[in-house]
Amino acid sequence: MHSLLELFSKPVGFFLVIMAMILVTPLISERLKLPGIIGIIIGGMLIGPHGFGLLADNDRIQFLSTIGLVYLMFSAGLEVDINQFMKVRARALVFGLITFMFPQLMGMGLGYILGLDWLGMILLGSAFASHTLIAFPILTKLGVTRNEAVAVTTGATVLTDIGAFIVLAVVLGGKTGGGITLGYFVQLLVMLVIFTAVIIFGLPRLGKIVFQFLKVRALEFQFVIVVLFVAAFVAEAIGVHEVVGAFIAGLAVNSMLPRHSPVTSHVLFIGESFFIPVFLLYSGLITDPLTFLKSPETIVVAIGVTIVAYVSKLIAAWLTAKIYKYTKAEFWTVYGLSHAQAAVTIPTLVIGLETGLFDSTLFNAAILMILLTSITSPLIVQRFAPDLQTASADEEQIPLFGRVLVPVADAKHSEGLVALASLLTHSSKGKILAVSVASDKGGNAPNSLILHKSELDKVNESLHDPETHIELIPRLAATHAQGILHTAHEESASLIMMGWRGKRTFRENVLGSVLDEVIWGSDTPVMIGKLPLPLNSMQRVMFIVPAKSVPPIAVQRMLQANLTIAQALNVPLHIFAHKSYVQIIEALVAARETSQPVTIEALSNQTTPEKLEEESLSSFIVLPGFGSRKRVADTLGNIPEQIAHSFDGNLTILHFDK
Repeated sequence: MHSLLELFSKPVGFFLVIMAMILVTPLISERLKLPGIIGIIIGGMLIGPHGFGLLADNDRIQFLSTIGLVYLMFSAGLEVDINQFMKVRARALVFGLITFMFPQLMGMGLGYILGLDWLGMILLGSAFASHTLIAFPILTKLGVTRNEAVAVTTGATVLTDIGAFIVLAVVLGGKTGGGITLGYFVQLLVMLVIFTAVIIFGLPRLGKIVFQFLKVRALEFQFVIVVLFVAAFVAEAIGVHEVVGAFIAGLAVNSMLPRHSPVTSHVLFIGESFFIPVFLLYSGLITDPLTFLKSPETIVVAIGVTIVAYVSKLIAAWLTAKIYKYTKAEFWTVYGLSHAQAAVTIPTLVIGLETGLFDSTLFNAAILMILLTSITSPLIVQRFAPDLQTASADEEQIPLFGRVLVPVADAKHSEGLVALASLLTHSSKGKILAVSVASDKGGNAPNSLILHKSELDKVNESLHDPETHIELIPRLAATHAQGILHTAHEESASLIMMGWRGKRTFRENVLGSVLDEVIWGSDTPVMIGKLPLPLNSMQRVMFIVPAKSVPPIAVQRMLQANLTIAQALNVPLHIFAHKSYVQIIEALVAARETSQPVTIEALSNQTTPEKLEEESLSSFIVLPGFGSRKRVADTLGNIPEQIAHSFDGNLTILHFDK
């Protein structure tokens, strides 16, 4: 037995134990209808020095858990939906303050009873003040995420997380600085504000520039990782904990990249599949579950900690429900969502233990509280959320990007289109239909089809995003255009997305022979794109609406499509419309109450290539097309061809047939 334990202390055995626990414990936990996080923490208890002793609390596991802690806080920043927060900011601010202050004050009171010093009391209060949306996936499945009470709770998470991190920064600064003085507090606050401003406002601008040159996915991934750890390192250098820098970096990257960017998915995949579970495992590993049997004091502390966690959040939810007249289902859903403690609480406890502000008795008691709240939160939400009423603004969206057909002739040259289709289908939880058309004329059709199947297989490789739903469709047809049109009809495509080199005049042959046949032969909307620049480098969507280009009845569909594009790219929407459209668009934007930033500017004259030469390459330009070949030619003329000739950035034309 002794030799077996020695094997587990070596690199291979050490890694085997960690990966086995990360794999098995969440599966067991979820089979018991509990969050996977519970299984990992309990697994850490079992294999740790207070359990079977397979792993020791040494430098190796501490190193990995520190990386996991940084990843966890980075993920918390990435999950914050700033636009959603801005939409319900007033009510979210009220609930955020209530659900932060009551737990903070009650936690400090508990700390006073337990005999903690001032720094320990403040830090313990902050451990209760935040909350983790463990049960949010349940709301997503039920389709009630746009209910106002849910949106307010989600928005309040931003405030409680940021507030908890500010408290953490101040407490740790006071601990390492020998105590909190007014001068030290002011100095730390000023440095923290400057650091936050540089990261939040400077990093997205830098990232957009860098992503214009980093066209290899691996390099993009490495850039984000470097940004994360530079922020964590600088945070340490100015006297705050690295988790503060990681959280702020997450907020910055959140605004820098599209919502469903493969780069973000890869970064989160590495964290969620290894580093974050290692941190949770470590949290269980340093917990002594037998303390509850050995020490009556720990049981008393655990009862006190649990009462504060449940009661303080219950009071906050009840007050908010009374203020805004929420229904019973809304009140209990808000409480269910907001009383779970995990994402910010666990690192706060670990840091408190490491710095000596908390003893092992308090730490073990608080870990038990985390386990309990993580269990009850999903149970309460599952019970009451089905009775929620979705907000009236939650109308059924036009499924324009539900089934996007992308013709693929060459996987390498189709990367931009497939990447755009991936972002747009993510927003609608849709699917990409990648079709490669081979000619059925002549005796070489079978070999030609094999080659096209091979080309389709490269599409998934170029996308590097396992979360994208994509169907590969090889097709034999007399002509390329016929293959596209027949596939679109048979597969019920909602949109056809095709590439365009920007050549040929729009008036004569519109966009080329194949594009011509598809656009004028299809009842399905068609989007054609000239996409030379990486989508990650885009800073805004520019929707240009020339005079008479779109009938009033189609303006709403065009606006919704462009809002979806802007949301998918995670950038503002700027609309440059002829003065005859301005009032219509303003009314539609006001009626939708969208959280996406939208600005509207009147075009006094027809768009000219000279003006667009001055436009930043970081703009994603969308032009509308509507109706027959003659109507498009009469309203747009050669504007698309001129823009394509003078503008070297990303340009798309969205055409509705009717």
